[in-house]
Amino acid sequence: MVKKNFWSTVSEFLVLLIIAYVLALGIRTFVAERRDVPTGSMEPTIHAGDSLFTVKAIYYFRQPQRGDIVVFNVPKRVNPNQAYPWVKRLIGLPGDTVEVRDGKTYVNGKMYNVPTARMPKYKFGPVKVKDGMYLVFGDNRNESYDSHYWGFLPQEEVFAKAVCVIWPIKHIKILN
Repeated sequence: MVKKNFWSTVSEFLVLLIIAYVLALGIRTFVAERRDVPTGSMEPTIHAGDSLFTVKAIYYFRQPQRGDIVVFNVPKRVNPNQAYPWVKRLIGLPGDTVEVRDGKTYVNGKMYNVPTARMPKYKFGPVKVKDGMYLVFGDNRNESYDSHYWGFLPQEEVFAKAVCVIWPIKHIKILN
């Protein structure tokens, strides 16, 4: 009788482990996951080494919005060897005209201010964002390898929204 209880308990435990693994894999694949930020391209909003909580499921229900901090696969034409997704702020939507001049960013002729973004020291555009594309900038505008260097980001490459910084403790915050 002891053997039966022991093996019954072990088999129940294994079934629970398998269920937990499948659920975790499903959540990570389709709903949400943690992402580490390797560079300072989003400083001062997000620092190199920060861990983010990102939500994938949100873009099943709505399109990305201007100002979202998005996680995306790097287009092969930008960096064919890049396997790790990048994090940038979505600035231009399809049909928008984006320009950077005099240290300010303009979208459709109106100044678009991100309070945490550093003032750009470059000129860009004006460019009209093509259908099926986005324009993304890092908040560390002068030190970010982003759309002002490599152009438009195909919409299908965006797969998650960064919602909050979860690590280190001194950087924990909700992202806007």
